[in-house]
Amino acid sequence: MGISFIGAVQFWAPTALLCTIIAVVVRRRQKEPGLLQASSMMVMSCVALLNALTVWLIGLSPAGLDLKEACEYWNGVPFDEQWHALHHMESQKWFPLHAKCNANVDLVPAWINPMIIALVVLSIACLCMAIYLGVRKFLRVRKKTHV
Repeated sequence: MGISFIGAVQFWAPTALLCTIIAVVVRRRQKEPGLLQASSMMVMSCVALLNALTVWLIGLSPAGLDLKEACEYWNGVPFDEQWHALHHMESQKWFPLHAKCNANVDLVPAWINPMIIALVVLSIACLCMAIYLGVRKFLRVRKKTHV
């Protein structure tokens, strides 16, 4: 159940292309070699955030617009109207993503929500590292000019 591998690759291809373009542009503008620079960390933060957004969109796609049709017609799983009426708001949240047909079957793959969390945490960590490296470089330059 869920999105196929080919579907995930087709979703991820534009994100990978955009991330590559951003990385190449930033790398060409860097004056010093090395990965541990503020600009490199900002690029890594943006890449992680773009990938988190892509995973989130992949998580939205299995159910489509009509959950009942997605469950019964496309996946062959019975749709439980009573259960869905009680738990309707659970599938309407932005996060964690769920598209449940009944109490046992969720159309959203199990890897989606943990992957979103991991990529957002990675993005925040890279952003913090970029801020640290930028402040450190600023203080070094300032110290050299005042000496």
